[in-house]
Parts: sequence; C-alpha cells; structure tokens
Amino acid sequence: MNKCLLTDGQGIATLRFGDRHEQKELKAGEVLIAVKAVALNYRDLLVAKGSYGGQFDLPIIACSDMAGEVLSVAPDVTSFKPVDKVVNHPFRCWPAGRLNSNWIRTMVGGLGVDGVLMERLIYPAEALVKLPEHMSFEEGSTLTIAGLTAWAAIVTHGKTQPGEWVLVHGTGGVSIFAAQIAKMVGARVILSSSSEDKAKAVKQKIQIDSIISYQDEDWPKRVREITGDSGVDVVVDIAGGEILARSIQAANFNARIGLIGVLDDPFTKFKLFDVVRRQITLRGIFMESCAELKALAQACETAKIRPWIDRVFSLDQAINAYQYLESQKHIGKVVISLK
Repeated sequence: MNKCLLTDGQGIATLRFGDRHEQKELKAGEVLIAVKAVALNYRDLLVAKGSYGGQFDLPIIACSDMAGEVLSVAPDVTSFKPVDKVVNHPFRCWPAGRLNSNWIRTMVGGLGVDGVLMERLIYPAEALVKLPEHMSFEEGSTLTIAGLTAWAAIVTHGKTQPGEWVLVHGTGGVSIFAAQIAKMVGARVILSSSSEDKAKAVKQKIQIDSIISYQDEDWPKRVREITGDSGVDVVVDIAGGEILARSIQAANFNARIGLIGVLDDPFTKFKLFDVVRRQITLRGIFMESCAELKALAQACETAKIRPWIDRVFSLDQAINAYQYLESQKHIGKVVISLK
C-alpha cells in the first residue's frame, strides 16, 4: 500500500491519511518516485477548504510540490535513471510555451487531479526536473510552485534588468523567492510587509535594499521617495485589491506588474489612464512551463540560491503543517518531510 494525505475539501480538520493501490507497471513515459519532501502553498489551504476552482470529485490526494528519488523508469525513458533526484512540475503536462485549456486540467493537487503527498508517486518524465545538486530534498520541493511563480514574475515576464527597482509584497514563499531571484539578476528590491520583525529578518538575510509597511496608506509615496521619484520597474503582487491599485501608483514608466494572488481582495479599482499613460504591463502569473522550471533550477544551481524554509514537519505531522501555514507565522516555506 501507498500512504497518502487525502482532502475532502471540507477544511483542514477533515484531512486524513489513507492508502492508494499502486499501479503494477509503468506506462510509456512514466517514472516511479520515492517522495522525500512536499512543500505547502496557500493554494493547498484553499483546496482543503473547498474554495479552489469550484467543485470536483473528492477525495483527492493533497499537495502539488515534491522532491524525490527515482526508483524506476519505463523502458522508453532515457532522461532519468534510478537514484536520480528530481522535482516535479505542478502540471503533468505543460512542457513549454503558453498555457492552454487542455494543459491547465493537468495541474496536480486540485481541480480533481490527485496530488503528490504520498510515499510513492508515478509521474510523467517530461514533467520532471533534476534537483539542483546543492539543494536538499526539502529545499528542492519548494521550487515547484513558489520558486517557479517568482521566476515567472521576475525573469520570464518581468524581464528584470540589473539596477532596476523591484517591489515585492509580503514574506511568504513566492515573495522570498522573488526577492532572491531579483537580487541574483542585480536588481534593487523594496519589500513591503505588515510585520516589521519579519521584514527586518528578510532584509538581514537577503540584503533587501529597503523595507516599507503596506499598512501605511502613503506607501506609494514612500516607494517614489526611495526610487528617486521614478517608481518601481517590476512588481510582484500577491494580494490584488487595494494593494494592486497602489502598486500601480508606485510603478515607473514601462513597469511590469505580475499579479499572482488575491490575498487582499479579488476586486479592485484603479485609474486606467495611469496604466495607459505610463505604458504599464499588468500580467496574471499562473506559474510557468516545465522548460522554465528547468531554467530556474539551473539558475539556482549556478548562483547557489537556497530556498528559505521556516519549518519542516514529519509526514505524521502533516495536518500540523497545514495549521502552521494557516497561522501566517512563517517566513518563506513550510515543508513536510517523508524521509
């Protein structure tokens, strides 16, 4: 049997452990993996509460982010071999290019598709990436969604250049990765947070250039003061709502704003002319392709970036891990170890 964590979409309290029968033989293109670590995302809380993407068949296996060791491969698979260390892409099929309506249905851990929080996992070889050599399984598991989303906002679509100003909201997994990647490419980073203690801890470790509080109603003015009245060139917005409207106020000419989440409010009002006059690009970010995940892994290996992990829980403590993530006491990522 194969121990896994199941969700009925009725809340964290209803998460439960179960067993899934294993497929006896690998199909063409498949890889069998011993899962070693699983990282949690805010999305996992939404799935557990039944508020992610509408109705679907339940229960499903929870979570979308894992790192593990290859146990065996189908005869036609040449890209991986037993004992290789791998990270999964969050879609079972999004090899490269733009996301489409067929590929979006293959996202794991939600929308009715089983996730990865299980002892052994069968996954398409084309949706796996080798774990950066300097990373542990726990660190590597955080690349799947948080790292890839930040990479998309900063590099793929943000096209951040050395010396540009980047505004990052919050101290969760995506935001911390975004700050690390922005510094890697030589950008200057402003971090906004409601917690002074968290912001100071991040500034000390990642060498953030400036910190502000988004609870201050005049924070766009403060951003302009920091940037010499030009405004920021790239924004990583995880909140939406009023914070997105004010991010636009704080943006430079030709700024690129990556909208990732709606933690503040799914609706907002802003002056359209501000976007038009300053030629601002507003783009929704829903992760990126497996090709981009490979590029991220290679960049992390070259720059020796290590993800910020707040706490690691054991498999038996998985529900506690969910509760800790929900408490918002963490900085960076919360991880479940299956080792």
